This record gives sequence, C-alpha cells and structure tokens, in this order.
Amino acid sequence: MALAWGQSWRKACGLSLVILYLVATLSPPVQAQDGGIYVLNQEALFSRSAFGQRVVVEIDSRTQTIMSENQQLASDLEAEEQALTDQRADLPVDEFRTLADAFDKKVEEIRTAQANKNVELNQWAEDEQKRFFALASPIIVKLAEELGAVAVIDNRSVIISADRINLTARAIERVNQEIGDGRPKTEP
Repeated sequence: MALAWGQSWRKACGLSLVILYLVATLSPPVQAQDGGIYVLNQEALFSRSAFGQRVVVEIDSRTQTIMSENQQLASDLEAEEQALTDQRADLPVDEFRTLADAFDKKVEEIRTAQANKNVELNQWAEDEQKRFFALASPIIVKLAEELGAVAVIDNRSVIISADRINLTARAIERVNQEIGDGRPKTEP
C-alpha cells in the first residue's frame, strides 16, 4: 500500500511539474506596457507622496508641541506640588486637604486634556490618510486603465513579482502631479 501511494504521489508531482513548465513556457509573458496584473505598495504610495510627507511633518510638529507642553506642565506641577508640600506644616489639616484635593483635580484635568490632544492628533492623521486614498483612488484607477491593467493588487498579497509590474513609483508621480501635498490650492 505504501509503495502504491509513493508512486501515485511521484506521478502527481511529476504531472504538476510538467503542467507548471508548460504554463510557464507556453504562456506569453506579462508585459507591463500591454496590460496585465500590477502591484501597488499602498504604504509607500502614502508615505513617499508629497501628501503623506506633509502629514508626517505635521504629526512630528504637533507631537513635539504636545511633548514640550507636557514637559512644561510637569515642571509647573512639580513646583506647585512642592509649594503645597512646604505649606503642609503651617496649614490646618482640613485646609491642606482642600488644597491637595484641588491640586489632584487640576492634575487629572491636565492629564485628560493632554491625552485628548494625542487622541485628536491620531484621529486627524487617520482622517488625512483616508482623505489621501479617497483622492488617490480615482488617479490610480485612471492610471490602471491607461496601462490596460486587468487588476491592481496590494504588494503585500503577492509572494513574488517582477519589478516591471510594480505601479507604485508611477502612481506616486501621478498623485503628486494631481493632488500635491493635499493642501487647498490658493489662487493668486
């Protein structure tokens, strides 16, 4: 029984290799200029486009601003806490407790406000990326039609591909031409 299975398996493998060889040698090669299947790196499309680079610069700038604010607030709160601690011995317990509770409330409000700034920044970045792809999609569709593409596949879904079917660089160039960095155009 094992011998029969082994022979069947070898025959199946041999037949598969023959079919694969015939498909590879008899099928016309995919010509990037004549249509076919293309791949696109969506992450690179966004990050290497003028639009994506503007978003990254803005995120970095806003993040630095938030970090600077956090450092200043931490320094201010530390000084305020030390002043409160210094007053502790001279104040009645009830009065100190009221001041300490007010300080704790202030700290929590500041933490919440600063955390909300990070949430808002993340939401803005996500919204900008969605806006980019909404603007870029028709451009990619038009480019694919011009090339006669039957499909454009995300490169993460492809195991192996030839560089000539990678649409990313052409897509970035076209997107940059048509939408630039995504800022509204100002008229002279």
